Amino acid sequence: MEEERTKICCRCNVELKLAKISFDYLGHSFHVEMPRCPACGQVYIPEKIVKGRMAEVEMMLEDK
Repeated sequence: MEEERTKICCRCNVELKLAKISFDYLGHSFHVEMPRCPACGQVYIPEKIVKGRMAEVEMMLEDK
């Protein structure tokens, strides 16, 4: 079981908060909640999401 830890922005040194994020790729938009720095806006995308779901969506869109 994976432990949830508080994520801290390495640039601003403040706690990341969940925020609605928009991803645009090949003319498609996706809206998801991701941890984001309330000060600078930097978004944290976990490796599990990048190598899993995002990679699947990318492959599906490129195959169209």
